[in-house]
Order: sequence, then structure tokens, then C-alpha cells
Amino acid sequence: MLCQNCHEREANVHIAKTVNGQTQNLYLCEQCAKKVQEANFMFQPGLIVPDFLQALFGFSSESAPQQEQACPRCGMTFSQITRAGKLGCSVCYETFGPQIESLVRRIHGGGQHVGKIPGRKGAVLKGKVELKRLKDDLQVLIREEKFEEAAIARDRIRQLEQGTGG
Repeated sequence: MLCQNCHEREANVHIAKTVNGQTQNLYLCEQCAKKVQEANFMFQPGLIVPDFLQALFGFSSESAPQQEQACPRCGMTFSQITRAGKLGCSVCYETFGPQIESLVRRIHGGGQHVGKIPGRKGAVLKGKVELKRLKDDLQVLIREEKFEEAAIARDRIRQLEQGTGG
């Protein structure tokens, strides 16, 4: 879409203004938006549109690239790690711990590895795993104020803890 002011450049700024229940939409290029910002009381004088958007939404400006954190030992950045699918060294775990955990949770649905359970200890371990899952679910249900479901989970926890299992 072309800028509604100059009709020359691509519009990359959207301004919506509501007056008396009527919404007016204005689509501008960055240069025209800068001109409008100086004349309009909505914008602070001297505020550049990309900086405004960055402050408002956390978007980074293409004109001012940010320095990405790198591992002090191997020099890999988190974006390089995500592209490669593996870490450069053991210090990467310490450097990018929260980002790695977030990535693993997003990909695998949890931050803890759940593998096969040995046959001989299977029933005991499965019970412990289910008990932990139920306790975690109970906390979530209470937080979300789903008290009927929380009561069912609580009763199931009591059954497992007493050893009845059913």
C-alpha cells in the first residue's frame, strides 16, 4: 500500500484516530509520519517513529541494529545456536540458560526430559510421575480458579498417596 500523503513510498506506519466514535485510519511512509509527528500533539517532539515503536512494542529498529550477546568462551550468539541446532561449548548453557530453557519448552512442551521407564520399576515410577503431574496441574487449576477440576485432581492425588491408585 502506498503512503496516503505522498503517494510515492510504501506505507509502513498506521495511525488510527477516533473522534466522536468515528475511526480514521491513516497509512503513511516513515518520512511522512515524521512530518506528521512534529505537527501532531499525539507524538512527542523529537521522537523518531522507529524509536517510538521500539519503546512502545519492543520492536528493534533496522537502522540501529543491537549487539547480540555472545558466549564468552566460544563466541557463538543465541541466533547462531538456534540456526545450528546445537551449542558451541559448555559455557553456552550458562550464558544462554533462560533462552535455551524457553526454546526447549516451546519445542518439546516442557523443560524436563521424560524418557522410557524400566520394566521392573515401571509401576512405581509411573505413579510418581503421575503424582507430580497431578500436583503441578492442581497448582495451575487453583491459579486459574477452576476449583471443581482442582478438587478432582486433589482427590486423585490422595488416592495415589494412599496407594489405592484407583
